[in-house]
Amino acid sequence: MSKMTNVNSSLAYEILLYLNSFYLGMFFVCEVAMGILKAINVTYPENALLTEAGIFCTLCLVEVIRIFLGRRGNLASKKVPVFFSVILTIPSAVGVCYFLIYQTYILRLEYIWCAVMLMFHALEFVFAILFILTVCKSHRYE
Repeated sequence: MSKMTNVNSSLAYEILLYLNSFYLGMFFVCEVAMGILKAINVTYPENALLTEAGIFCTLCLVEVIRIFLGRRGNLASKKVPVFFSVILTIPSAVGVCYFLIYQTYILRLEYIWCAVMLMFHALEFVFAILFILTVCKSHRYE
């Protein structure tokens, strides 16, 4: 039964990471387009646009590294890269929450994009923990 749990959590985690890699690309393109739209049509306070652009670029970089480490560790059944992927979920989720709550101007469509991204983070976090627990479990052969 333990082997079945390992396979199921590993497969679900891999599917979520794969889907999130495509969603990240779409999220990036849409947020850049919305940022350009807002920069043209709305006046920002001093340095707010540059600050949000910097946070967004950092978020995308952390998210790419997180997905890469998660997929690498999952496919090789190694817990260390997956553990670092779980750790990077925290700053990534905080960055998404910034765009969801504290951004200078928030459009309704951005609420949806950020909520879906947070859903991916939550599900990946759960399945990554399940994966780590099943890989770390000591095997007893009887």
